[in-house]
Amino acid sequence: MIHTYIYRILFVSMLFQCNTLTAQVESKKEKKPLNIVLILTDDQGYHLSAVGTKGISTPNIDDLAKEGTLFTNSFAVVPSCSPSRSSIMTGMYPHANGHWRNTITPQLSDPDSEFGRNSKTVDKVGIHEFIQTLPEVLQENGYFTAITQKFHMSPPWKFPYNARNPVQNDPKQFKTAISNFIEDAGDKPFFFQANIAPPHRNFDHHIDEFPEYLPDASAIEVPKYLADTPAMRKDLAKYYGSVQLADACAGAIIETLRSKGLLENTLIIYTSDQGEPYHRAKASPYNAGLHVPFIASGPNVLKDKVSDALISHIDIMPTILDYLKISIPETVQGHSLKPLFTDSTENTVDRSYVFGEHNSHGPIRKEQYPSRMVFDGRYYYIQNLIHEKDYELPADLREDKDWGNHSYQATLDAKETHPVEYNLLKQLESGRPFEELYDMENDPGQLHNLAGSEKLKSKQQELKTALENWRKATGDIADDPLDIKTRQIKK
Repeated sequence: MIHTYIYRILFVSMLFQCNTLTAQVESKKEKKPLNIVLILTDDQGYHLSAVGTKGISTPNIDDLAKEGTLFTNSFAVVPSCSPSRSSIMTGMYPHANGHWRNTITPQLSDPDSEFGRNSKTVDKVGIHEFIQTLPEVLQENGYFTAITQKFHMSPPWKFPYNARNPVQNDPKQFKTAISNFIEDAGDKPFFFQANIAPPHRNFDHHIDEFPEYLPDASAIEVPKYLADTPAMRKDLAKYYGSVQLADACAGAIIETLRSKGLLENTLIIYTSDQGEPYHRAKASPYNAGLHVPFIASGPNVLKDKVSDALISHIDIMPTILDYLKISIPETVQGHSLKPLFTDSTENTVDRSYVFGEHNSHGPIRKEQYPSRMVFDGRYYYIQNLIHEKDYELPADLREDKDWGNHSYQATLDAKETHPVEYNLLKQLESGRPFEELYDMENDPGQLHNLAGSEKLKSKQQELKTALENWRKATGDIADDPLDIKTRQIKK
């Protein structure tokens, strides 16, 4: 009996020790820092099979949405690549951080010296020196940072990355790149800015290499602001095919994280830098240029949730830092979305309106056409600040040569059959009114400008006042982008 009693005591003791060790192991797992992967496609509008886009299939991102939260009212703050990426990495509007147009920057294949203060590739436009960027903050807190596809932010030393890989559009190459990043990170938590080239033009660069992603042109959806002609459908089919290729690249990234046993401890955010690469979309303040997909998935993110909250790209930086319990710099102008990710009862952020801007696509004066927008969830208001100014569409929105853009000519050719879409294009180049107002519920293509309507007089005034108050609060004092304060270079 005594021996049995002793054995029982020993067994209970061993069981207690095992439970203690298990608890310690679990505790260590819980304390392991969270990894972050931002998947950023290039020029993808609000087009996914998960949101009902006809004629295409994006299974990888659809699955990500099922495992996380999908936002239906997500907006970039600017419809051009460089300023959009800098706004994401600073949590600020372009007029506030100083990076108001596309800039010349190093290639990811360039040597390390090109990303330091002695770089020979430094544009005069870029963010102010005093602003802390997301990669700077994360590196200061022990994170390994890496980037793919392209850099496109200015000045280069304000966006430090431990590793770079110029992979563009090949899913297999993305698996290799992400695997190498993970190996290079070692024991450090990591932040990957996983840029993906498609669906940026030239579409042929993507489709010629991966023809299996080209959809049936007769089955796709033609956006309301574009002329539905065979030539337009042919061009759009390549765009949607490039979206499907981007989905495959994103799937390769996600699968690599899963195979490495890191998916459960990684917050993934999927979005695009701006809307689709068509006139009245990219490089313009219209809905098609700023409305982008946005999905978050990872630890504590609610699964299969759809939110219509108004969210902005400037919310990405504070959200990530909030998740990591890292102090958010005072310069950040966005809000953390963590409550929306984690609380089933939360479906709004501290925002009644979402704002956006366009100043210029490139550096030439003809491409500068400053505009501001505000959206309340239904009504979309635009001010064209120098509306009388001459304007020229950027080359990638009108030229076949180099860019493979057939949509511009397709619209001109449809003058007689699709006069509304033709006139919308010509208005871009001939001068827009100072104010534009659209009812997105009844006119999602923004075909009919309701500014001046007696019925919507109070709504127009409300949005105009909201826009003016936002401009004052965020320091947007320059109507002409040439008057935006430029940074002071410190080498």
